[in-house]
Amino acid sequence: MALHPKQFGMVLKNARMDKKLTQAELAEKLDISLSYLKDLERFRNSPSYEVFEKVIRYFNLSADTVIYPNQNQADDTYQKIDRLLTRCDEGQLKVILATTEALLSVSEKPSESE
Repeated sequence: MALHPKQFGMVLKNARMDKKLTQAELAEKLDISLSYLKDLERFRNSPSYEVFEKVIRYFNLSADTVIYPNQNQADDTYQKIDRLLTRCDEGQLKVILATTEALLSVSEKPSESE
């Protein structure tokens, strides 16, 4: 598993701040030291597999966000949408999917002038 410390640190910090947790509170919830958490958020350390798993489970994150970073996933808007999606129920997700597909199909159609 190729973890990118910078990507993991950004995701961890953003998720923590979204839940309005202090570093000390999160360190306690994850059962890790405060200094280790600070190092993770400052890109000074990569998480152990156990800590990585605790973080993605606690925040209900996709492991792909960290393991396979891409241009969109580093974007604040993308991350906010991704976090909000985890709070949606199945019906809401279906509406979002249909809306997104409709929006993309309109933008992918050639214009009448072409």
